[in-house]
Amino acid sequence: MAQALVQLNAPIDIRGRVVGLFNMAGLGMRAFSGITVGVLGAAIGIHWSLGLSAAVLLAALVVLLRSTNSASPAPRPRA
Repeated sequence: MAQALVQLNAPIDIRGRVVGLFNMAGLGMRAFSGITVGVLGAAIGIHWSLGLSAAVLLAALVVLLRSTNSASPAPRPRA
C-alpha cells in the first residue's frame, strides 16, 4: 500500500527517483532497527529499547525541523 501511494503521489518527471529513495530509506531503517532494537532489546528489554529508539527518532526529527525552519527566511507581511 505504501509503495502504491508513493508511486501515485510522486511527480511524473522524478517518479523513479522518488520510488528509489523510498525503497532505499525503507531498507536502511530495517537494517538499523535490527541493531538498535535488537541489541538494545537484549540489553535493556524490548519495550525500553523501542521507547528509546522512538525518542531518539523524535528528537532527530525535531532538530531537523528546527534547522530547516531557521534556514528559511521568514515570510514578509503584506501591506
